[in-house]
Amino acid sequence: MNKPAKTWNDSLAIGLPLIDMQHKQLLDQMDELLEALNTKQDPKQLVHILGYLDMYVNNHFGYEEQCMNLKKCPVAGKNKAAHEYFQTRLGAIRQMIDNYGSSELVARQVSVELLEWFVNHIRTIDVKLSEMP
Repeated sequence: MNKPAKTWNDSLAIGLPLIDMQHKQLLDQMDELLEALNTKQDPKQLVHILGYLDMYVNNHFGYEEQCMNLKKCPVAGKNKAAHEYFQTRLGAIRQMIDNYGSSELVARQVSVELLEWFVNHIRTIDVKLSEMP
């Protein structure tokens, strides 16, 4: 079976190597979650991926918010609010997985509310960080 395409590509790089690496890792984990849902992997695997994603999201968002605050980035507040929204959606998806396991609906939610949202967030908000002196 062919592996699904990865979401990360170089067009998502904002030019800050540590943040780019973190974004790639987050997108790779979301891709892995989506693949696990689509192939109806063991619920323990889903819990493992979600646990890692939770931890990594918290670390990355904290670091990125700190960078924006230090550079006095004008979108720092908007970025923090966007991160809170994402964490709420991630929690809701975790609850859906706990309640229903793998399903097309949950996979669709991951695709739209996590992957597509995150790509848009990188391109519209995170990119502002690389524009700061």
